[in-house]
Amino acid sequence: MKNEFRIKKINAKEEVEFNNKEKIVFWKELRELIMLYYDMNVLDDAEFLLLYDLYNPQNLDLPYDIMDLLNICLTSTYFQYNGKHYKQLHGTAMGSPVSVVIAEIVMQNIEERALSTCRQTIPLWLRYVDDTFTAVRHDEIDAFHNHLNEQNTDIQFTREVEENGKLPFLDCLVSHNDNSLRTTVYRKPTHTDRLLDESSYNPTSHKATTIRTLTRRAQLVCDSTDSLSDENKYLHRVFTKNNYNNDFIRRNTHRPTTTTETNDTATPTTTATIPYIKGMSENISRILLPFNIRVAHKPITTLRQLLTNVKDKDEPRNRQGTIYKINCSDCQASYIGETGRNLTTRLTEHRRATRKGDVSNHIAEHHRLTNHNIDWDSAQCLTYSTDYFQRLTLESWFTNLEQTPLNRCQQLPAPYKRLIHDINITNDRKRTT
Repeated sequence: MKNEFRIKKINAKEEVEFNNKEKIVFWKELRELIMLYYDMNVLDDAEFLLLYDLYNPQNLDLPYDIMDLLNICLTSTYFQYNGKHYKQLHGTAMGSPVSVVIAEIVMQNIEERALSTCRQTIPLWLRYVDDTFTAVRHDEIDAFHNHLNEQNTDIQFTREVEENGKLPFLDCLVSHNDNSLRTTVYRKPTHTDRLLDESSYNPTSHKATTIRTLTRRAQLVCDSTDSLSDENKYLHRVFTKNNYNNDFIRRNTHRPTTTTETNDTATPTTTATIPYIKGMSENISRILLPFNIRVAHKPITTLRQLLTNVKDKDEPRNRQGTIYKINCSDCQASYIGETGRNLTTRLTEHRRATRKGDVSNHIAEHHRLTNHNIDWDSAQCLTYSTDYFQRLTLESWFTNLEQTPLNRCQQLPAPYKRLIHDINITNDRKRTT
């Protein structure tokens, strides 16, 4: 036993023995997300029944041809890019609830087949989604790597082998020395220590969670007193660098609870998510607290909204769910309308109604009574909403802002009327100056 040592599985109770001639290896699927791959032939009857049970928790007497419905969901994937529509031929849709389950079944199928047919003895195999931590004899790494890649030509693995007895895995740095494995927190070389700054326009709860999360990770990952102490000192310097004072750091540092402690905090009956407005959002949280309603704050504007656009923008007139405005060419009259379709389709209907003299159409009736021309070319989208009741409210709001609206709309509550009154007075003053 001199050349053997024992290690503990990460987040597991059982122990595994392996020889010190073996090296720890980090395997990663070449595709960033395994859910990009999908093959109906991979699912055997037993795996399909597992999938069937996952999506049928009440054991309803559903027909077995639900497999056909599943096939339709996974193969009928369309997307738009650069103004053109495409069909995805391989892989499952990103964001689809069933994609995660399919990906896990496919990955289990591959690893079970690979481990049951390999010639090497693998004492350790830990997988998290598409990242795997394992131990292999150093002279068998290439052979085992090739064996993994032979399981499926569409899913290929890359590898990282320990260097100087160290190997990063997820956010852990695993050290292999003195016949033992030690873990501490791992940070990439590009890490900048930039956190949510104390002066940033964010809820205090988000700032407190930043400290609590990082200190909790240190307590979970660091497996020795010395490494935990070094990590806590490093975190304190980082928190100070991001303008947190010592008292705030001390109050929000994570403190582990024992299993015997009970949580007397009542479970919230519901959660309300509201945009964060400094001063107002905190008051709303305090008002709702006695009613056992938890309030979650979200930022009004994020860097992702400002800097990225992952989808093609629709032309304003082709966007679904719009509140629009049509002006008269010969007077100040205007028409505010809403539609769940796009503006191009709705304008075609208005033009047809005007040509036919449809008395139920307000634009057509205005044209018939006054013989005024309608300025179709200047029709514009004011705002968008896919919710019908929101569109009705927005239509009423913009209609009440007009001086001579052609259309009728629903009545707005008194606070809205006061705001509209103030806005109209301000606009009148601007026009007279």
